[in-house]
Formats: sequence, structure tokens, C-alpha cells
Amino acid sequence: MDEVQTIEAAVLSFYRGGSEQQKETHKWLQQVQNSPQAWSFCWELMQLNKSSEIQFFGAITLNSKLRSDWAEVPKEAHHELKQKLLETIVLFGNGPKIVLNRLCISLGLFIVHMLRHPTVIEEVTNMFLHEQLGNLSKVTQIEILMAVLEGIPEEVKNIRTQIPRTVVCEELNRNAEFVMQTVVTYLNEKLSHSAVEPHDMNGLINAAKCTGTWVAHGNVHLNDREGMIQTLLKAIHYCYWKEPKDDGCLMPEENELAETALKSLANIISSYATQNAKYSFTVINYMKLFLDVLVPILDAEYKENNDNENLALMIYALFISTLECFSSAIFAGIVTDSEEVSKVYTRTVDMLIKCTDKPGTYPVDESCSTYAMEFWYMLQEEVLSMDSGEHKKRCLEAIKPVYAHVVKVLVRKSQLPTESSLHKWNDDDLEAFRCYRQDIGDTLLSCHDVLNDLMLDVLSEALDESIMYLSYDPQSTESWTLLEATIHAFCSIAQKIEYTEHQQIVKLLKVLNEIPYEKYSDKLFGMALETVGAYSEWIGDNPKYLPSAITLLVKGLNSTKASQATLGLKDLTSECQKEVIPYALPLLDACRTALQEGHLKNAEMIRLMYTVGNILSVISYENIILYLDAMVSPCFEELQVHVQNNDRTEPTKARVVLRLEMISKLFSSLNIRKPTEGDMDKGLVVGVGPHKLPFPAGGTPAPGAPVQPILLILEKTMGLLKSLCTLWIHDETVIDTLCKALQQALTNLMDDIKPLLTEMCCLVLSILNTNCVVSAADIAGNFILMFYKDQDCRQLMVQLFTAIMDYNFNQMELNVGKLSRIADLIETFYAFNTRISKKIPICYSEVQIDCMKLVDYATKCMMLPETGPMKKSVAFITMFVKESTNHPVMMNVILAQGENIVRSTFLCIGGTALRTQVEIFADIFLALNFRYPAEFIQWMKLLEVPNFPTAYVSATDKEQFMRKIIKERVNKRLVQDHVRKFAALCRNIVEYENK
Repeated sequence: MDEVQTIEAAVLSFYRGGSEQQKETHKWLQQVQNSPQAWSFCWELMQLNKSSEIQFFGAITLNSKLRSDWAEVPKEAHHELKQKLLETIVLFGNGPKIVLNRLCISLGLFIVHMLRHPTVIEEVTNMFLHEQLGNLSKVTQIEILMAVLEGIPEEVKNIRTQIPRTVVCEELNRNAEFVMQTVVTYLNEKLSHSAVEPHDMNGLINAAKCTGTWVAHGNVHLNDREGMIQTLLKAIHYCYWKEPKDDGCLMPEENELAETALKSLANIISSYATQNAKYSFTVINYMKLFLDVLVPILDAEYKENNDNENLALMIYALFISTLECFSSAIFAGIVTDSEEVSKVYTRTVDMLIKCTDKPGTYPVDESCSTYAMEFWYMLQEEVLSMDSGEHKKRCLEAIKPVYAHVVKVLVRKSQLPTESSLHKWNDDDLEAFRCYRQDIGDTLLSCHDVLNDLMLDVLSEALDESIMYLSYDPQSTESWTLLEATIHAFCSIAQKIEYTEHQQIVKLLKVLNEIPYEKYSDKLFGMALETVGAYSEWIGDNPKYLPSAITLLVKGLNSTKASQATLGLKDLTSECQKEVIPYALPLLDACRTALQEGHLKNAEMIRLMYTVGNILSVISYENIILYLDAMVSPCFEELQVHVQNNDRTEPTKARVVLRLEMISKLFSSLNIRKPTEGDMDKGLVVGVGPHKLPFPAGGTPAPGAPVQPILLILEKTMGLLKSLCTLWIHDETVIDTLCKALQQALTNLMDDIKPLLTEMCCLVLSILNTNCVVSAADIAGNFILMFYKDQDCRQLMVQLFTAIMDYNFNQMELNVGKLSRIADLIETFYAFNTRISKKIPICYSEVQIDCMKLVDYATKCMMLPETGPMKKSVAFITMFVKESTNHPVMMNVILAQGENIVRSTFLCIGGTALRTQVEIFADIFLALNFRYPAEFIQWMKLLEVPNFPTAYVSATDKEQFMRKIIKERVNKRLVQDHVRKFAALCRNIVEYENK
């Protein structure tokens, strides 16, 4: 079997074999494609008697060689290659299409390589126009020509050519007008007939694509593109209106031509976006053309479930794209003396209001309305960013009625599907609608920025209308959607509502408490609960409305919408903590009942414990103890049972994690000494409840002050937590959850934790020595940072520090060569050491650990592909270097490891790290250069090694880079710039950077 037969067999094996076989075959075929022999066998594979798979492989092989290996073609063979290409195009002129398309790309690639010949594009174009290609029909030859021309600008981006890129761009610019004229002439000729022949459609589609790909070339002013724009609009008009369609749906070819023309129009407009001011008049003229030709199509498609929805989408996309590029020109029409500009602006706004109000429900009945959201943001941004003055005031007044109308439209469009319509919806539709509602919420915020207090009037009217609609048919169970949508609108703007006692909000809260929720979908109740939570801050400023809010949220605890109720209570008790005191005990009773009844989901139970902590923090100490016993004891009692039963089953694990997360959430919010802003300013921390407990900001409570409740809990349960830790020591999930609970306790207790410090440290030590989960290292780090300088605690902190270092060193030694396996652990470890280096670097001198190994591993870790470990390792090395000059032990490490650090840094810049992240390594250079200037110069001489860090960067470039870096000791931005450019040189992408 000769070579070609072997390749054919491999190709067939690839397309028809199993996945494992495909993998190996693909690898071999790639090697074959890269070989110089591919220039010969690709033609043998492209014969009509071969299978389409083999023909296609021959075509993509030719593509690959032309794109990457042009240097292998001797100059004297260029003419022969061109002839072979044209002959093969003739051979496949009538298909298969998949092969012909690849051959068209190949001819485009050939032309790009030959652009030094000034007439190559004209020669090839004339050859096709004058039907000089064998027996192919004129229609086919034109279709092929348009495909070839369309691909040329695209291929320039991906090709390796011996011609400098600047020369290539010059030649494209020089040929652009010839190509455009050819294309537009052809389009006009065909579209001038009363009917286009079906066989001409592919040529027209390729021609329309061509205008979009060549428009960036030619250095032509936008006002000189009017002929092309009119031609493309003519194509769209022809496709849509050429004849009545029984079902209203465009034929596939007509639809493709219209959509292609729209894409090209968008490309033309966006190509001039950077020259906004220069083309104001021109853009107004073009916008008028768009409105005249395209809005009648949108009007015809203004219905639910229309068959040309994608065409309508693309028309709206063209308008939005034009507005993005030339907003100031069009928005000048808000208030202007120019009737023409004013009319364009007004027609645009009217068209986009209709887009927002497209009939049907998104996304099952229509897909367009989401496109207009961006416009409403753009318009308000344009007006609000104007300099204050009479003009801005007039513009603002002019757009307010528009936004008031848009608000009502958005409320109507955001209605949820009813139960009876849900059969039309799938999961993707529901997710798309969820995102759509979020977009509506964001757009309503933009509307509020324009309307301010008027927004509440508009929504209040909508609320009246939705209640009236509800009362039209009291027996209907599906008339709730408009009311729910109106409440959603109020919820969306809650963050904008200031403390004033707005009567519209008062009315909203009254309505929310009066709705007979049991008659309607629970989604209405869920939105009411979410809205009450959203207005927590406003209620805090207007506390007389707190009782009704609490009543509604407590009612929600016993419903199917307990999730929204627990979220609302969490927000309410956080924002209104002092105000909730009069209602605290009944609220705690309600929370206890909900927790005991067992209908809450895990996340809801956990969240409710945060609320419990908030409330406990402000009641009397005696009541705190009573409610702790009633509400927290069940958690620990259940944990005790599991420990006594030595139960490590999966269901038990789930319960243990739940109980620990509930405890953790309680610890995060329960604090009888929470500071206020005023107290922090005075250096005091004062309790919030009946117990006013002044003590210095350092954290030592006044003598006789009540013990923090969390400390009481820990004192009673420390033995249980130790037993729990022993039982689950090898389970990362349980241990991690336990550590997070202890971390929450430490965060709130701070120095108050000292009575239990030894026991807690011993517990953490047992974890560090067996299963150093991330949160264990975090809490140990916090202990060390807080108590290392306390002589009474020093020995304990040294033990913790040593345990962390030993465990992590051991893990890195076990995973040498595959450190990515422990990426999370490394990230935590070096984040911890960065904090130590910054806050208490004396640790490295006083504790017997191997700092040499610590820095050596950091240089290895910063070369990992994972972003987290890389960034944390770089941050550690930077901080260690900065602090080292004050500590001899650290200084000796840097002097010994300096060259290694610089070498690893260069390797990262040269290619190990992603290009988008190389700037971070400037920090290392700056630190070394600032602290060790003389040594840094010597270490930088590593660049004198040939081909280091890559073979692409010249000795001259390296010398220049070295001089620039050594010169800068403090200007971080400049060093980052030098590093970024050097990284580009190392990776041989300078041409791309300079393009």
C-alpha cells in the first residue's frame, strides 16, 4: 500500500472509527499534514473518484499548507500552484460544496501571499468575470469569485506570510475600492431585475458578505459608502417584499441574503465608530434610510410568533449598533432646531418603544424586546452625563414622558407565565425569562435615574391598575400576574429609594399585607416577601412600618416561600437591629417554631439562624441565655447523639454539616458588643442592647461585663466539638465546616476568645497535623496574627505556625512534579505566608522552619498554570523580599535564592504564564531592585544566556529590557509596561502587537 492509500485509509478510519482510534488517527494525520510531502499528495486526494471525506481532507491539507508553510514553495513554482488551484476549483465547481468552499479559501490564501504583485486581485477577478474557467457556468464562476474575494481580508488575520504585515495592509487598502466596485456593481445589476433567478442567490449572498469583510479597508470616508448602503438596503427590501408569501415566511435563501446584508450594514457603521463627531450629518442621513426601508418590515412583523423573528432581531441589532457607535449624533435630536435630526430621533424612540412592547411573552412568543433595554440605558446615560445647565434640563424634561411610558411597558412585559400557559415553556425558556426579568429590573433603575420621585407615581398608578384588574374577575386564579409584576418593579428600584416617608411605599406595604395570597399562585406571595426584604433599609428609617413587615415575613416562614421569608428577615433584622427590640421575643418565638416544625429546607434553616443571632444580640442578657438554650441546644444535642453512636454514614454526615452550618451562621451574627460608626470614631465599642458595655477598641471588656454568648456556647461544647473532630478528621467537608464555625466565633469574639484559646488551638493543631483543610489554615493564621506577640500565647502560636509549615511542605514534597493537584492548598498556604511576612515577619527568624525551602517552592508554584497559586506565590515572594532586609534570616534566603527567583520570573514572562497575567511579575522586579539593587543587576545578567528565556528575543532586546528594568525602582506602571512588551517579544507576537 503506497503513501496516498495509507492516508486514505487513515482518513476513513478517522471518520468511521471509535473515539480512541480517532484520537490516535487525528494525531497521525496532523503530522502528515505538516510534512513537506503534503504539497504533493493533497492534489491526489482531491479527485472526483474519491470519497467526500478524502476529498475534504485533501482540501483542508492544502489550506493548512498555504496558511502555515508557504516558505516551502519555491518562487518558480508559484504559477504552477495557481494553475493547479484553478483547475481543481473547476473540477469541484459543481460540488461537493464542502470541498469547493475550502478551495475558495485556498485561492484567497494564495492571493494574500502574492499581494506583492499589484495586479493579482484584478487578474483573478477578471478571469472569473470573463468566464475563463473551463466549462463552469457564469453563475457558478461569479459565486466562486465572490466567495474568494470575501475571504481575503479574513485570512490576512491568520496567515503566516513572508510579506510584512504593513505591506499586506497597504495592498488591501489599495485594492479595496476595486473589489467594492466589482461587488456593488454585481449586486445592483442582479437586483435591478424584477425577479432574481434562484441560481443567483448564492452569488448575491457571497457578494453581500464581501462588503462587510472589505469595509475596514480602503481609507474611504463614511459619506462615500452611501451607494453601498443603499444597495444592501435594496437587497433586504427585495427579499422581504418581492412577492406575497402564503405563510408569511421568507425562503431560506432570501432570509440568508437579507440577514447577511444586515450584518454587513452593521460592519460598515461600526468600522467608523471611532470617528463619531466627524460623521454626524452622514449618520443622520443613513439612519433615515434605515428607518425608511426597515421599519415597514418591523411593522409587518409586529405580532406574536412571527416566522421572520430572526430577521426582525437583526434589524433591531443594526439600529442598536448604530446608536452605540453614533449616539451623540442621534441624541442631538432630543432638543434641536433641526427638524430632520429631531424626526430621526423621534422615529428611533418610537420604533424602540414598539420593540420593548413587542406583542407576546418573551421568549416563547417573541425574542426582540430584550434588544431595546440597552437603548434606554444609553439614552439616560447620554442625558445625565451632560454638563448641568439649561440644555440638560430641557433634555431631561423631554425624555421623562418617554421613560414614564417605558416603565408601564416593562411592568406589563415582566409578567410571569400563568399555570395554564406553562406547557409551552421548557427549562431554557424559564431561565431566559429569569434573565430577562433581571434585565427589566436593571432598566427600571435607569428609568428611576431619569424620573426620580415621579417613578413612584408611575408605579403607584400601575399598582392601582393591577389591583383593579384583579377585582374585575374575583373568581379568576390567574389574574395575579400583573400585580406580581408591579410589585417586582417596586422591588427592583428599592435600592434607589431614600429615607423619606414616601406615601407610595406606605401604600405598597399596606397592599402587601391585604392581598388574599391563598387565592393565587404562591409566586405572588414570594415576590411580596422579597420586596419587603428589599425595603428593609427604608423601613429602618421609618420604623412605624416595621410591625406589618414582620407580620408578613413571619407568615412567610410557614409557607412554600420560606426561602424569601428567611432572606427578608435576615435583611430586616440586619438593617433594623435596634428598631426590632420591641418585637424581638415574639419574633424569636416564631423563628423557634419554624425551626422545630421541620418544614424548612437546609438553606432556610441556616439563614434563619443568622436572623436569630441578630435578634439575640439586642435583647436582655437573661433572655439571651433562655433562647440560646431553647434554640441552639437542639443542634448540639443532635451532634452529641451522632458522636455517641459513632455514626459516619452519608445521611448522618449531611445532618452534621447542616447543624455546624447553622451554628456557624449564628456565630457570625451573635455579638452583644457590636460597634457603631460613632463608637468606632471615638475608639470605643458599645453594646447595642439594654447592656451598654463600653470598653477600649483594643477589645478588652470592662470588668464585670457579661460574657459573650458565643464564648458560653463554646465553653459548654468544646468537648463535643473535639469528639466530633476526632470522629470526622478524615472528612474534608465536615472538618472544613467545623473550622468555618470556629472562624466565625473568632471574628466576633476577637480578644474575648482568650479563655478558650488553648483548647481551640489544640483542636486546630489536631486538624493541621492530619487534614490541613483551607479553613483550618485560615483560622490558624488569624490566631497567629492576633496572639503571636502575646508572650502568654507565644508557645502555642509557634506550634500552630510549625504545624502549618510542616503539613504543607510534606504535601508539596509528595506532589513534586504535579503541584497542580494541590493548587487550592498552595493558594491558601502562600496567602497565609504573605500575611505573616507583612504583619509579623519576625516569625521566620524565631521559629525553626526552612525558609529556603519556603521560597524555593514559591518559585515553582508561581510557574503553575492555575491563576490562584501563581498570584499568591508572586505576592508572597514580593512581600518576603520587601521585609527581608530587616531580618538577617530572611535576607540570607533572598541572597541565596535571588538568581533562582529571577530565573523563574523570566520563564513565567517568557511563556509559562498567560500573556494577560504577566504584569504581576513586575512586582518581583520592583521589590528586588529596591531592596537589593547591586545583587539585582548581577541576577539580571541571566538574560545574557543564549535563547533564554526563549529563542525569539534578541540579545539587543534583552539588553534594552535589562537597562529599563534596572533603571526603575518605584514606577510600577512603567515596569509593568516593560514586562508586557518583553513578554510579547519572547512569544514572537510583536507583529500582532504593532498591527
